[in-house]
Amino acid sequence: MNSLTRCEHAYSVRKTQARRAVRAFLSSLVLVALSTGAALSAELRLTVDGVRSDGGEILVALYDSADGFQSAIVNAAIRGLMPDSGRLIGTAIRAKRGRQSTVFTQLPPGRYAVIVIHDENDNGRIDRDVLGAPIEGYGFGNDAQGFFSAPSFEAAAITVGSADLSTLITLTYLTPRWAGDGQRRGKDRHP
Repeated sequence: MNSLTRCEHAYSVRKTQARRAVRAFLSSLVLVALSTGAALSAELRLTVDGVRSDGGEILVALYDSADGFQSAIVNAAIRGLMPDSGRLIGTAIRAKRGRQSTVFTQLPPGRYAVIVIHDENDNGRIDRDVLGAPIEGYGFGNDAQGFFSAPSFEAAAITVGSADLSTLITLTYLTPRWAGDGQRRGKDRHP
């Protein structure tokens, strides 16, 4: 091997070693980023209890601000929860009598107020009677209740840290099933 060939070979070996070192460094960065991202997020498993019928959908929405939460309360009967721009995340589940669950993944640590509506007639919003009281099921994080109104953001907020969390919300129905549904009462109707 002449001296020029030896120099080219040595250069090629150094170049290959440098590429391997860069790849190893970048791979390490990716692994660190992935493990840090996983440590900075958690899973929220939400169980909704007391669903009274198989009709409609269960609408679930998470809010990370008091303003977004209050806006949702005001507009839940007008436009519903799903098209709400103040909502951080939401989901709709076909209703099944009893208990149902959903999971929100990769939530960064923080406080999230939860609203759940059983939209029995599938119109996308919570229906109210002439006095403004809900005629469909509803619930809030921490099973919070308001006094003649919805609870505050603070009362309905669930604190999510870096560990996975499970919580239960029990739906409240102020009226019997047949009230306000536009159908007559009869022997086949169940309150």
